[in-house]
Amino acid sequence: MADTTWTTTGEEALFPAKNNRLKFAVGGVLLLAAIVYLIVNAMSGNTQLYKTVGEFYAEQDRLIGRDLRVAGFVVGDSIEYVQIDATTSRLEFDIVDDINNPTQRLHVVAMNEPKPDLLQHEAQALVEGSANENGEFISNPGGLLLKCPTRYEELDPAGHPDGVDMQTGSSN
Repeated sequence: MADTTWTTTGEEALFPAKNNRLKFAVGGVLLLAAIVYLIVNAMSGNTQLYKTVGEFYAEQDRLIGRDLRVAGFVVGDSIEYVQIDATTSRLEFDIVDDINNPTQRLHVVAMNEPKPDLLQHEAQALVEGSANENGEFISNPGGLLLKCPTRYEELDPAGHPDGVDMQTGSSN
């Protein structure tokens, strides 16, 4: 076996070891900047607002072109479905906040969507899409959601099958 000795020349004392704290600080700042960038980017461009028809008209100038959801009741006499050709169709209808007092109507246009069976007078509609400058709300593909008004009727407390008083919860 060969004899090996360790000798120091003294140069290590002239050049101190690099400070690893600086590397960690720079890495930490870069990591923090990346996280802040991702959060700001996610919150600014990809959020979808939920508005009623009245709220939409109150903020219409700043909402044109933005992706949002608008909810309202369908006005039955405004429903129009046109099959333009074999692959193109146009569904149009109006929604309002109050069906008994339809002061503000939002005209909804859904292209290439089948006419839903639940699309009828007073159905609750939730439409995802964006408004254009012509006052039309253009629905996203698959962005039309409806709730049938006749399926969710209030139960008459007198007709409850178990004889339970709906106000107090006690049995008769």
